[in-house]
Amino acid sequence: MTESVLNDIGIYKDTLLEMLLSNDGICETLLGKGYSNDDKLDLIYSQVYPYLYVDETQTEVLSYICVEVDIPRVPTGTIKDMKLIVWAYSHKECMRYSYDSYCGTRADILSDMIDRQISDPETCHTYGIGKPTLTSVTYFFPQNKYYGRQMIYTIPDFKVKKVKEK
Repeated sequence: MTESVLNDIGIYKDTLLEMLLSNDGICETLLGKGYSNDDKLDLIYSQVYPYLYVDETQTEVLSYICVEVDIPRVPTGTIKDMKLIVWAYSHKECMRYSYDSYCGTRADILSDMIDRQISDPETCHTYGIGKPTLTSVTYFFPQNKYYGRQMIYTIPDFKVKKVKEK
């Protein structure tokens, strides 16, 4: 078995994508009412990405979620800081949206839904050794026809985990 500080990057991304796509409100905001489970699975690499994705030639009016994971600091021999970065953005032509008790534009609502999902007491301990802490929310222009939010969360975790060798 090999030890790795970087092992968590892929694990965090997979866990976050699974968590977000398990939320019906998020899926409905991306796909519209009446989506199927097959539609939900097709979101990955079409509207939900495990990296920042901006297609300059995109002609469809859609919303997107992108995630990234950083390890900005390894402060001690046993603990490392993990950083989740989530971008939720929409085409400016589909910003007007309403969903239950949420307010704002489609990008605002999608960001709120994502934050509630990540901060949910039942799932917030999915990561690291502490709860994710929202440390920053800013607006984001991935290109001139899109607008959204960038959310950054920090989470303490153990420095090294065992990686199974194949």
